Amino acid sequence: MLRLKGAGKTYPGDQTVLLPSDLIVEKGEFVSIIGPSGCGKSTLLDIIAGVNSPSTGSVHYRGKDITNQTGHAGYMPQSDVLFPWRTILENVILPLELQGTGKDKAREEALSLFPQFGLEGFEHHYPSMLSGGMRQRANFLRAFLSGRDLLLLDEPFGKLDAMTRLDLQKWFISICETSGKTALFITHDMDEAIYLSDRIAVFSPRPGRIIEQIPVPFGRPRTEHILTSPEFLSMKQKLLNLLHSENKSETR
Repeated sequence: MLRLKGAGKTYPGDQTVLLPSDLIVEKGEFVSIIGPSGCGKSTLLDIIAGVNSPSTGSVHYRGKDITNQTGHAGYMPQSDVLFPWRTILENVILPLELQGTGKDKAREEALSLFPQFGLEGFEHHYPSMLSGGMRQRANFLRAFLSGRDLLLLDEPFGKLDAMTRLDLQKWFISICETSGKTALFITHDMDEAIYLSDRIAVFSPRPGRIIEQIPVPFGRPRTEHILTSPEFLSMKQKLLNLLHSENKSETR
């Protein structure tokens, strides 16, 4: 579904953030990206979303070159992008409105999904009236309503407490499994990456590059019981060792 060919980014002054990178994401796959802060993970997602231009390489979606083009993916950046002056319902229908869907039809489509996203009863609340977890559900619904099969997610659970994060992880797994969406997901949390993903792409320190891609050996449907399994802990140790060895090599 998605292919990056040598996509890299250098800013003026020879400030290289992202070294040329290749990545393939298959239809229905959940791929996480992990790596140190500032290694170019978010830059890579911005390039795929078309909101940042690569200095090298290209982005292909379903075999078509979409470099520098927006609108091919549901994009959820790190920051909370809900407008405080709009209700939750008015916020989540924005992608539909931008696509030219009439407001009444957009509201009807969104309202049908509020129960599935755990937002029933909060349609006419404003973002300031919701918890962090509920606002993230609304952000997910807005990305989902873009109608795109590909979701780009930049640390969506990073600011949540541990219990809320686990609850949303379990919920998000079920949403992805039932909808068949393809996801590219940035996280600093190794447990989260293993729990959610089919494959993990590991980044080096800045300037970032993909140093290894590791398949996750757990089938679906998936439950939180795998979090304490020997296989889970073994994979976490493998990721820790890989990141640690890469950091050591960069400091020499």
